[in-house]
Parts: sequence; C-alpha cells; structure tokens
Amino acid sequence: MSGQGGAETALNADRYRAATQDTIGTLIELNRSKRPNILVAGLAITAESAQAGYLISELLSTGTDYVTYFGNSLEEALSGAIRLIRHTSKVTGDRHSESWILVADRDERLRRYFDPLGEGAGEGMTRHVRFVSSPAEALAELPTRAWSGLVVLDPDGETADLLSTAQHHNMIRVVAESRPLGVADASRPADGDVFVFGENLTDFQAPFGSYSMSQQAYRVWNNPLDAMAQTSTFAANATALTLVIETLRRHGYVSDLQETVLADIHTSRRVRNDHFRQFSNPSAANLMEAFGLDFDLSEADGARILLRDGTTLLDCALGNGANLRGHNPADLTQLLADHDEHADYTTLLSDLLCEVSGFDEVLPAVSGATSVEAALSLARLARPDKPRIITFRGNFSGKTISTLNVSRYGPQRSASIDGAFEPYYPDVVFIDPFGAQAAQELAQALEHPDVGLVWCELIQGMSCRAIPPELLHIITDARQRRGFLVGIDEVLTGVWRSAETFLLQQTWMPGVVDIVTIAKPLSDMMFPMAAALATSTVVDAARETNARAVSDLQGRYRNNLGAHIAWHALRSVDTPELHTQRRAERATLVEGLRRLAAGSPLYQSVEGYGTHLRLIVDPRYFPFQENGLMGELLGQAMEDLILRRCKVILGRGRFFPPLFPPSGTMAEAVERLERGFDGVTPLTVYATLVRCLAGLTTFMVKRQLQRLVAGSTPARGARMGRAT
Repeated sequence: MSGQGGAETALNADRYRAATQDTIGTLIELNRSKRPNILVAGLAITAESAQAGYLISELLSTGTDYVTYFGNSLEEALSGAIRLIRHTSKVTGDRHSESWILVADRDERLRRYFDPLGEGAGEGMTRHVRFVSSPAEALAELPTRAWSGLVVLDPDGETADLLSTAQHHNMIRVVAESRPLGVADASRPADGDVFVFGENLTDFQAPFGSYSMSQQAYRVWNNPLDAMAQTSTFAANATALTLVIETLRRHGYVSDLQETVLADIHTSRRVRNDHFRQFSNPSAANLMEAFGLDFDLSEADGARILLRDGTTLLDCALGNGANLRGHNPADLTQLLADHDEHADYTTLLSDLLCEVSGFDEVLPAVSGATSVEAALSLARLARPDKPRIITFRGNFSGKTISTLNVSRYGPQRSASIDGAFEPYYPDVVFIDPFGAQAAQELAQALEHPDVGLVWCELIQGMSCRAIPPELLHIITDARQRRGFLVGIDEVLTGVWRSAETFLLQQTWMPGVVDIVTIAKPLSDMMFPMAAALATSTVVDAARETNARAVSDLQGRYRNNLGAHIAWHALRSVDTPELHTQRRAERATLVEGLRRLAAGSPLYQSVEGYGTHLRLIVDPRYFPFQENGLMGELLGQAMEDLILRRCKVILGRGRFFPPLFPPSGTMAEAVERLERGFDGVTPLTVYATLVRCLAGLTTFMVKRQLQRLVAGSTPARGARMGRAT
C-alpha cells in the first residue's frame, strides 16, 4: 500500500492525503477559467488527456511510446490491465485461453480488494487470479500452469528475475506502482509490458488510475470497437489529469523541451489531436476526428460549451449523466476556498445521503463501477452461503473485472470478440426481462436456495427501457419468503433523474431494496465521487462474516475534498424553488421530444422516465444492432449530423442535460433540434455516414503518407530522469 496513514486517516483513506493549498488552487483555477472537465467517458480529445498521456510515456523511459488509458483508482486501472491480458489470451495462439493471472502482492492489498471473502481463484468473484505474497513464491508458481499474465505491485530488486522469467513464459507483465514519486526507483523502471499507476501520480490528492500499454501489448485493442469500449464516466477528467501534470512538474519530471510540447498541445488543435492519437487512444482519435467530435474546447459554463471558433453548443450529453447543475457552477470557487481539511465532510455527506435516501450506511466510491464493486462485495459478505446472483440481460453496471460479472450481457459492446474477458463468476443467472417467459423464468430462478442477491437497473441505462412492474412484484414477493438481498444500480436513475424521490427505487420498490449505488451527479462535474448505500442490517451481517473487509469497504475511497464538493452540490439543489424549476424544464423537454419524434421520419418514439430520456430511431430505416459496427457508425453519424445542424450534443439519442438546468435550457434545446431537423430524412443520415467514412479513409491515407515521408514521431523530451 502507499502507506499514507496517520492523523488524517479518519478523514481520508490511506490512498489519499489531506488536500493541499496547491490542489485547492488548481481546482479554483479550473472552475474560474470554465475549463471543460468531465466530458465523454475518457474519449474526449482534450489537451489534458494528450498532455498526461505524453508525459506518462516519457516517464517510463523505455525508448518506445506507450498508449495510456485512464481510470479513477489504481485498482480500476489494474482491472483494465487484466481485461487486456484476458482479451489477448483469447486471440493469440501462445497464451492459454483460461486466462490465468499471477499477482505478486506483498501486503495483500490487491487480494483484499479483488477477493474480499478470501475464496480463492476458483470460487470468488474474480476468477483465475492467483495472489501470492512474494516474488519467490511467484517464481515457484510459474511452472505449475500456463499463465497469461503477471502483475507485480511495487517492484523492487527481488522482482527482476520474476519479470524476466515471465517474459520467457510469454506472459504479459503488468508493473503496478502505488508508492510516492521519489520512493519508487526513478532511475530505471521495472521491465514490463503494461505499467499501472494510481493516486500517487496526483500526490495522493484525487481519484486517479492509469495503465500504459506498449505498442505490442496494445495491439489487440488498436481497432475502433475496442478503442471506444474501454472507458468510464469520470476517466480523464480535467481535475485529475491537471493534478497529474502538476505532480510530475513539481517532482522534476518535466524538462524544458517537454514544457514546449505541453504548450503546443494546449494551443494547437492539430498537435493536441496528434498526441492524443499517439499516447491516449489511436483508433478513437481517428474516429472522432473524422466524425467531427474532436471538439476544440474553450469553455464550459452551465449547459453551454464554447468552442475556440466562437461556436456555442448546447450540452445535453457530456458527462454521460454526471451533470447535476451545469458545468463549473459559480459558487464552487468560494466553496473550495473555504475547504477545511479538519472538518469531516464525509460524515456530513453520509448523513445527508441517508436522510434523502432512507438508508443507514454509506460506502464511499470514486465511480459507478467502484460503487457496484462495493455493493457486490457487501452482498456476498452478508450472504456468504448464498453465492448466486440473479440479474437481467441488458443490465450494465460497469467494466471492471467484478462488475462485468453482472454486465456481460449489457447493451454496450465491451470487446470485439465474444468472451474476451472470461472467465466470469459462473453463479449469475441472467433473465431476459422483455422475453415472453420472463415472469415464469424469474419466479423459478428466485426459488433456488443459493440465491443471495437480485441485482439490476430499474431502467436500463442505454435503452431507457424499464423492468416490467410484474417482475418487480415477483422479486418483492419472493424476497419476503426467501430472504435474499435486493440491490439496485441507480448510477443513472438516481439523484432525482427518473422520479420525484431522490432514488427511483423509493417510488417503484419502497421498503424492498437493501443496497443501492449512486455516482455520476455527486461529482458536480468537478471531482469523481460515488457511493454504495445500504441498510444497517446488511452491513451488520457482512461484518459478522469479515469485519476487516467491511472496514475496507467503508474507508477505501474516503476522500474529504470529494465529499465536501458532493455534499455542497446536493444541498444547493435540494430546495423547493429549484425542484419546481426542474419539473418545468423536464416537462418542456418531454413535450418537445414527443413532438419531434412524431414529426421526424428518423424517430419512432421517446423512451424513458423523468429526464432519463432517449429518442428511438425508426428500425425501418435503421435496422442495425446498436452495439454492432454498423450501429456504432450510424450512431456516430447521427451525432455528427445533430452537432452540425442543431449545435446540440447528444449521446446516441440519449439526453443527459443538467438535472437542475438553468431556466429556459430545455426550450432552447428543443427549438434547436426542431430547426436543425427540418427537412432531414434517413437518406441525409446515410449521406452523412458516407461523408464521414470518406473523410476517415482520406485522413488515414494522409496519415500513413505523412509517416512514410517524415519517418519520425513527435519530439520526445528527456526521459524519466529529473529535468535540469
């Protein structure tokens, strides 16, 4: 572990330190300058993404370029590296398809995270991952089976032989570093294929994780589908990436030459795009540039995005549901200036969440996925002898190794091949909630004595379709008889998005639910924040199974600054006046979208509840599976069309405007859409797709010719060693 304990532990988890004045100043400047912050789930081509990717590649000092994906913790980033290992093992002939991974973890930090019940590689939620406590033990394990990958946390001189031997065994080697900069060996990084960092790159100030892949390791994901799939809502937020850049600068890892490159990335859209392509996400960069989604961002204020050319876009999608009250609320500057690290903001936030939700306990998290991880772990701890989980096809609860267990039949294509991330936890039963036999299949499944948890979204996030009421009644009745737990993912539906209650389950399943997860709006578009909420009965039962595991869940992601921001944001909107305004804006949006769908040949209907809404395209003209290649390309073309004609940002027809928008925002959105769609036909959409694909082809040819002519890459500065 990073060992950041001491007097601050009660207010911040071990992985965080008390917020410094430098950190507070950075957040104030981001807010005052209206810097776009939480955008398109790690896919926005931002200066911060390009800069951080470039600097991390330079930091590794191996003579090759690395592609870096971002997350919100070391463990979340490590989940990404494990997904890469598993995917690679399925498509290469020299790695075993069972995807066994060996983890050298001296203090058991990773074992306690990924296997909180201590069930082992054959029984737990994370399958085929073997944890050992020393390099010597790992070396002894290498001959015992065909391993696909090796993970080493905080390597030292004893790990060199292990990493070298793993290379001879054709294993992907993941080197994870959690120690402060300066404690880790700065002269020569360990020999690996993937490098994972965590909160240490922000000086333990903010949620952050990254995994940097060599060109050879990255090749399995270097295609449009996989490149667009490995994302999360808060990934690559400007707060964390700015802190990473400042941390590297403060510790002397940025040379004068590199400062020049950083400045060029900030000022030049072309340089920014090129560095994002080279160091952050090559295929995604090509797609977004070809489809006009490489926004040249200047400011984000309320519901408006200002581009450098003066164009103003109305934002109804950025943050993928994280937008509570608009970009960069004006009162954040004073809030941050008044932040007191001696005050217990986590307790204040917990008390507020319990008051508005009706739950008793709060487990802090840093993303929707980590809140679901906490919920699943808590449920397994509370019902250790009932390992079975019942969920629904179409449910999506994240892309980490444990959350994929309940998301693998979700609407989002998570990989270019089926079963890329197997093995999954096998004791999960998926019911098609919209199938003809759904009620019968669910009732039968719930009678099994091993059922410990029913887990689902009440409204499936991508499709905006609700679980039929009949199925919810079946769950309620069976719970009273069988004693299983009910957990609801409210990452998208919660915080007054889908109902007049704080949580949708308070309206649809009052008194039934044991565990809930919430996330996105708690960030206030500034700082990753999430939580799992539970009854005291569940937490007490879990504590009887493993008190230390429960303590880990309660304290693992405790961040005093993030709690302060979330607490203030929720208090600021929960007033009678703002709820009245929210309802009026919602009514305007619903009425306008229904009018648009009725008058446009592109759309069949409007799905959803509250402001959790989606325009459904007419399948007569667009008969393609959404998570297939053609469906993905048409979705991109539709977004490009809406951007160009309407100057509105949507996400696959889904609306995620601020939950508490400025007055008149929804009327303007509807007016822009109606005006922009005037005269648009399905042929217009296909013509847009052809134009975008032609642009992509031309762009790729030009890029290849430039590489052949230039025979070089962007200038690289001094590596790893301290700048002089």
